[in-house]
Amino acid sequence: MALVHIRINGREYDVACDDGQEGHLRGLADEVDGRVRSLVRSMGANPGEAMAVVLTALTMADEIIENKKETKKIASEVQRLAALVNEDKKLEQEDRMMEIENAMAVTLEEIALRIEKIAESIEVS
Repeated sequence: MALVHIRINGREYDVACDDGQEGHLRGLADEVDGRVRSLVRSMGANPGEAMAVVLTALTMADEIIENKKETKKIASEVQRLAALVNEDKKLEQEDRMMEIENAMAVTLEEIALRIEKIAESIEVS
């Protein structure tokens, strides 16, 4: 376990994380710190440390929920498009099978005509 020293809205914290995750944790802390500071600046007055952190957490939670909704919409659209592609491939395969069947029918008709001609020539002889 690693211990990382972070700062959010001017206040320092020591936070434990898994080894190798220190950089990631610092990045998260920088993101939260930047958002808290931005919120405080936009309000024009400091609402107090706890309130600033709570408002920032609520804003971030809202973003997460909206991102999840958007991800579900995108996943649904991907599934819809995949189904269309599969249906299109199925139709292409069916069309190709019809072409093959038609070609086979023509070939069989030609073979039947040849057999008839052979049979006629045998009867004449």
